[in-house]
Amino acid sequence: MATLWDHLIINGLRLRNRLVLPPLTTNYGNADGSVMEDVLRFYKARAKDVGLVIVEATAVRADGRIVPGSLGLWEDSQVLGMVRLVDAIKKQGAAVMVQLSHAGARCAPLGGEMQGVSPSGFPFRPDVEPFSLNQEQIDRLVYDFAEAAFRAAEAGFDGVEIHGAHFYLISQFLSPLTNQRQDRYGGDAAARATFALEVIEAVRQRVGRSYPIFFRINAVEKVEGGQTPAEAQIVGRLLAQVGVDALDVSLIAQSSWKEAEGRRLLVSSSALPKDQPAGANVGLAAKLKEATGLPVMAVGKLGLGTAAAEAVADAGIDLAAIGRQMICDPDTAKKILSHKSSEIVLCKECLNCFATIGRGVPMACAVNKNVF
Repeated sequence: MATLWDHLIINGLRLRNRLVLPPLTTNYGNADGSVMEDVLRFYKARAKDVGLVIVEATAVRADGRIVPGSLGLWEDSQVLGMVRLVDAIKKQGAAVMVQLSHAGARCAPLGGEMQGVSPSGFPFRPDVEPFSLNQEQIDRLVYDFAEAAFRAAEAGFDGVEIHGAHFYLISQFLSPLTNQRQDRYGGDAAARATFALEVIEAVRQRVGRSYPIFFRINAVEKVEGGQTPAEAQIVGRLLAQVGVDALDVSLIAQSSWKEAEGRRLLVSSSALPKDQPAGANVGLAAKLKEATGLPVMAVGKLGLGTAAAEAVADAGIDLAAIGRQMICDPDTAKKILSHKSSEIVLCKECLNCFATIGRGVPMACAVNKNVF
């Protein structure tokens, strides 16, 4: 039986333990997508004890940023700053990957040819007009993901994670709620996975078979008409067939609708509600592992008590990710691994971190006033 303290090897990448700092959007990057000193300080403080750091959603195009300060790998000039970031993290002993993303119709309103791209024109923001992609644009985006992955490898990242969750572009293709296409990119769960599979195949061809590729997936979308666990398992099996090495299992944990400028917009979050216990997503991750045969990472209040250790030892989860709690207390991983969980400065689940980046300002924490 594996434990949280054991090493793990995934496609040749050795992780010193099973704790992960997952991709956390900080909005600390420069306007041109490059690395700032705040980015370096944030990750250095949190890489000291985890086995793996996955750097936050990094845009494959300038018009696909989640927030104005998103990091980028859409051009060669951004590689040098990423080299500095990789070096800073590896000096702390952690392996490091980077999450690659295009926000689609959830992008920040910064302009560009593909601002608002989506499978079927489903709106998410009042200030971004969505439009349906044509084949030429889809092909271009597949290319952009592959080139960004190649730049990641050049920068020294140990692997890449493709963001296919949280209703960003690839997730918008996977979800039956947001994908109503009538061509080969729409239909049942397998057909809706076509774009994701093309991205993975292009990335794999660009970086080679020995380069680790993770994929972040919604295990379920808790909104009427959203992706079901059974559909996620179909997608997971297809991803395994085209070369994904591990699944980062997230979800749409809560959703609501709002009216803005005459349109009905979906507001969703991956954060478990306050009344949900630590590890509420672990069972979903375990089912995806069983269905796909891939290593899986779970997330969801795993920084509380022994939740991370139990996810690995009892539920068979391969990696335990701790996000918001690591914003609040950068030493959370150290305290868990040294059996001092009672000393952790606990996250209040106030979602101030989400609220600040939602306003387009640098991420802040209500508990940890000095995030760095």
